[in-house]
Amino acid sequence: MSDRAFSSFPVATLLSQKKLWPYWAAFLIYVAIGMVSGSASATLIASMSFASFFILVGIGQMLVITLGPGNIDLSVPYTIALSGLIAMKTMNAADSNIALGFAAGLTAGAAVGAVNYVLIRLILMPPMIATLSSSFIVRTLSIVFFRGLQIKPPVALARFVNVKAVGVPLIFIIALAIAFLMSIVLAKTRYGRSIHAIGQNIKAAYLSNIAVTRIKLLTYMICGVFAALTGVLLSGFTGGATLDMGDEYMMYSIAVVVLGGSSIAGGNSNVSGIVGASVFLYLLVNFLNIVGLGISLRNIITGLIIIAIIFASSRG
Repeated sequence: MSDRAFSSFPVATLLSQKKLWPYWAAFLIYVAIGMVSGSASATLIASMSFASFFILVGIGQMLVITLGPGNIDLSVPYTIALSGLIAMKTMNAADSNIALGFAAGLTAGAAVGAVNYVLIRLILMPPMIATLSSSFIVRTLSIVFFRGLQIKPPVALARFVNVKAVGVPLIFIIALAIAFLMSIVLAKTRYGRSIHAIGQNIKAAYLSNIAVTRIKLLTYMICGVFAALTGVLLSGFTGGATLDMGDEYMMYSIAVVVLGGSSIAGGNSNVSGIVGASVFLYLLVNFLNIVGLGISLRNIITGLIIIAIIFASSRG
């Protein structure tokens, strides 16, 4: 088959679509799991559950990154923990307090996001430094008020986040629905057009009468809300809220954004790519566990694979 004929072949056309690369990567890892284990389907279902939290926290991080170079929220892991602890403490293991606990947790996340942007705007701190600084405050508050204890969720919440619908985790379906809604918001609303405009050229955004300060504040608050939602649901899924429950989401919240096809330089977002990247990353983690690699070697291999995919997808 000639090069010209191959370029018109459907598979080659699909492979040329970089937005589909996370899904191809997830498929290849799924096949590899099937080759070394007889439980590929069960592994996929379990990975969907944990990937749901990557999706949620990744969407929030993606919004911040879309604002332009340097905009990364490093307080995400600690916002997850603080919001989860506040929500579980408010619920007090009572099913009747679930709605109140969600409200308290999401409010805490929004407050952290607002503080982050106040540091950026009023004190003129670079976003990475501002969010890193606020993360120490958030972490300290979690330690002072919750003393490192695991706070159990209400039974109804724990059951809800572990339910399966037609064999698929309900939490994954919810994450997909939220991702779909956010893709519409980014493509069809004034807010979505505004954050892309700010990320592409902030001076032009000002000249176009976009309320840059308000949009940035809102975006950091939304990122905090997504981190908080992750914390509340994760607390129910894992059996309780703890101080270190969000630690792994520092790297993964950024990795799923970049692997999903969003530009780290801002101005471009891809919600659907986050879904594929999230499933791929957790399948990869499970695959490395199945083959029996130690945690240090797993982290090295995971990092190298992420670097390779980013390098390949960014060429040209």
